Amino acid sequence: MLECWQGFAFGPTMHRTAKDRLGHEIYLTEERRHHICEEHPEMEGLARQVMETLRRGRRFQDSLRSQVYLYYRDYAGLPNDNTTLVVVARFGFNPDGSENNFVITAYQIHRPRGER
Repeated sequence: MLECWQGFAFGPTMHRTAKDRLGHEIYLTEERRHHICEEHPEMEGLARQVMETLRRGRRFQDSLRSQVYLYYRDYAGLPNDNTTLVVVARFGFNPDGSENNFVITAYQIHRPRGER
């Protein structure tokens, strides 16, 4: 099911990047894209929205894993009565001290109107 994000090209680095609203650069690898497409087939055709959720979504820190953040963004017209795209990213550092933030997964959820 690798064609689930057909036309979503990866450059020679084999990843795509986005900056969140706080200026953190987060990358999505080909391997993680494959995971999303295989494990969450409802994400078919939503590559642009995944990157937009990183750039413009609301960010929450995971309560159990302090290095993990969840980005939420509401979208109309998602399948199965879902309302929200969730992109999960792990934040960390390279040995040289530079940031190493990457997408773990992405999926959809339904949130009642009062919780959005």
